[in-house]
Amino acid sequence: MSTIAAEPTNQSNQTERKATAHTAVLHSGFREDTGLQSGLIAPGDALRLAYYAGTHYSGVTCRATIRLANEQPFYEVAFQGKVYRLLSRPVPGQSESVRHDDVKYELVRTWAPGLQCDGWFMDPPAAVPNTPRALIMELQTVIGVSLEDILGKAFSIFHYRLDNNAQYPQTMEPAGYTLRELFLAAVAADGQLSTLYETPKGTNVELWTMFLRVLDQPNQPKLSDYAYSSMAVKEFGEVGAAAMRRALMLRNRPAQSAAPLGLRPFVEAFPPNLDGTKLTRDVGRHAGTL
Repeated sequence: MSTIAAEPTNQSNQTERKATAHTAVLHSGFREDTGLQSGLIAPGDALRLAYYAGTHYSGVTCRATIRLANEQPFYEVAFQGKVYRLLSRPVPGQSESVRHDDVKYELVRTWAPGLQCDGWFMDPPAAVPNTPRALIMELQTVIGVSLEDILGKAFSIFHYRLDNNAQYPQTMEPAGYTLRELFLAAVAADGQLSTLYETPKGTNVELWTMFLRVLDQPNQPKLSDYAYSSMAVKEFGEVGAAAMRRALMLRNRPAQSAAPLGLRPFVEAFPPNLDGTKLTRDVGRHAGTL
């Protein structure tokens, strides 16, 4: 792998409003550093705690186990035989005696011809994508292919590792991890990106966040029952209920129900278990462990 990386040239807009609790983010620890509209983290914010490896929790994917040696991945995406990454890493050439919290870090983009092998540097990033839309736009720029190809042929190895104790899959195309499935994404009629991690028009924002949290959990057969009930239309609206059904189909859940839940409200059918934490919208059920 080359050891030369150029300096990032652009900073994200420092006056941009930041992501809210109901903005879907890839790294929940950087929510307050993420632009609300751009979905980007400025380099300085992304590198602020780059030296911190975190605590190693046995059996749980965490900051310590997701790292690649002393490099921290922000994304790992496989596309047609190549793995694309955005990483923070120590700037080469520093003294080995420097204190760990004084080590200087940089952001780099790389690609490799396999899941666990060396590769090559690409143009350095100007910022770090931290929302589904921002990451998809980043990959379109980096790889230079159509939106339809990105959604259907790109696989998030990072999210596979999050769900599997930081282990790599046996294939670059793990089932269930296309960006279309993971980000509930589609190409809209006007050719633009549509993602159901963004609240459907007219739907209650908090209810949609609750739905996404339940959707990300395995073994929730009642979710299809609710989506086809009259209560889904009453609570989420016609547009929201239809969006729920599309989301279930994108995750390969049953497309119709034989036993609708009738008049049971969503919070009664799926009591929120927040363990005293704030209700937030994250991508993947393990995003909070990082």
